[in-house]
Amino acid sequence: MCPQKRGKITKLRGLALFVGLLVLTPFSHGAKMLHPDFPVIEGRYQMTKEWSVTLPEKFNRRIEDGDLVIWRPGVTLWIAAWGNDKNENADVRLKATRDDISPKAFDIQTSKTDHILRLTYRLREGNEQGAVPAYYCFAFGDTGHVQMAIYLDHERDVKSAQTICGSLSENNAR
Repeated sequence: MCPQKRGKITKLRGLALFVGLLVLTPFSHGAKMLHPDFPVIEGRYQMTKEWSVTLPEKFNRRIEDGDLVIWRPGVTLWIAAWGNDKNENADVRLKATRDDISPKAFDIQTSKTDHILRLTYRLREGNEQGAVPAYYCFAFGDTGHVQMAIYLDHERDVKSAQTICGSLSENNAR
């Protein structure tokens, strides 16, 4: 692959609250090759001092526009972690977030495990190349919350997205 092709990325406009740009690797439709120029992570990954996630396989990692981007061919996670500066409980923050989700969202669910309150939903985000399946996850804890948008090349990867979302944990809960 020539250097110009290797560095080329495809940008997609996000339609929902959290995502500005989605960047897919040039390998996303080929074999499951990770990008050699970015760190590889897997298993339990400490995203911030407060939050960690468990990844079911190897992924690449980078920071873009202040957000953590974790990806492998076919799956891209955009992640932002927020503090709880106003000392609001998780229910208040969940309600504010739920009030802002796209009217096109479907399969909206809330759940609570241990001390983590989760809001998840699905969306089909469009661009010039067609619709992209997306799985959104918000995990609210004592110290703050995590916003995660998981973009999928294939609907069959929704279960993996759900597993990743369910693995989010807060390490310094009160």
